[in-house]
Amino acid sequence: MGAKVPRSAETPHRTGSWNVVKSGYHAFSGLMWVTPRTPSIRLGIAVVIVLSAGGFLLRFTSVEIALLVLVGTLLIAVETINTSIEMLCDFVEPKHDPKIGKIKDVAAGATAVTEIGGAVAVAILLWPHVWAAIHR
Repeated sequence: MGAKVPRSAETPHRTGSWNVVKSGYHAFSGLMWVTPRTPSIRLGIAVVIVLSAGGFLLRFTSVEIALLVLVGTLLIAVETINTSIEMLCDFVEPKHDPKIGKIKDVAAGATAVTEIGGAVAVAILLWPHVWAAIHR
């Protein structure tokens, strides 16, 4: 019972064939562009590396280490999406606009939710190992 989507709003069909190598190249290129320009992404990468190394040192199971990496990469992905939304907003409206500001706030809120959930997940994973290390 929803509104009918106008034909012009539908996703256009791709011309030619889809190339996984080209897509991968563009994705990697985007990451290489955004990483040096976004401190929170660089911090996220460092945190994933430190947590993974800590997981090995604390003798985490492979599943626990995989969960640490998954949580970290999820946060990096959400931060990358947030950055792209901010860039798009700045492109569409370079001047200050309260509506654009609200859009950016909502995107940042998604990042905050992911950070909070990630911190809780990491705490749940770390606590038993830290507790065991303290009581040895």
